[in-house]
Amino acid sequence: MPVAPSILKAIPVVRKAMTSPDTKDRHEIGLYRALRKLFLYSDEIAANLESIEALLALAPEIEGFRGKGSQMAANEFARSVSSLTFRVKERLPPSEIAPDQFIKEAEIPSSAKDVIDCLETLAAHAFSRTKGPPVRSRHAGELRAIAWQSLKRITEILRRPEHLAHSLKVAADNRASIEERTAAVGFLSEYWGSEDPDESTTNLLFELEKNPPDRSLLVTVLQVQIDLGLGDEFGALFAVEDWDDDEEE
Repeated sequence: MPVAPSILKAIPVVRKAMTSPDTKDRHEIGLYRALRKLFLYSDEIAANLESIEALLALAPEIEGFRGKGSQMAANEFARSVSSLTFRVKERLPPSEIAPDQFIKEAEIPSSAKDVIDCLETLAAHAFSRTKGPPVRSRHAGELRAIAWQSLKRITEILRRPEHLAHSLKVAADNRASIEERTAAVGFLSEYWGSEDPDESTTNLLFELEKNPPDRSLLVTVLQVQIDLGLGDEFGALFAVEDWDDDEEE
């Protein structure tokens, strides 16, 4: 299926906004508007693999842009791409086993293969954005956290062991930013769903609870423990109170 004309028209507008010689303030506003206009066509982008690939081809340019508004552009683009996962998932047929839930990969009929191809492409894009050397800047950490959010939304349908292995690695890495470590931990609850987590996941969650580097990470760890049946709300409340007491001393 060909890329929708509206998308083919909107993408060059984004490129032009990044290279516009306009004044600084107007440059940033123009780029933001161009990105917002591009994602007004989210339904059309999510409709086929070719449109998604055309959009993702823009990612390296957005990420490599260093002009006025570069961080805003990278963040806006990443969040908007992440939101596409919802639009693509809405194209799946309902689950016969659990009609109120999204269908699982094993249930998906061959007629919906194009939807799986779209999700695989979005997952590969997100997964690649979670990799690389540890980052310490808040902006870079936020971008990786957004990528983990994308994987979290996709993993209830496409469950990949390599995503789990990497999330455990990132969550345990003291060199990684708090934002991406927290997001990697949050990914675990969706990955395991109603299943019992494996030993590696369980051990990591309890280790992070014992030695949390940050309150937000501790809260996420405790919530994931509750989600996976490894803890309860009262225990979580006491753990957070202990953290707060230690910080006040």
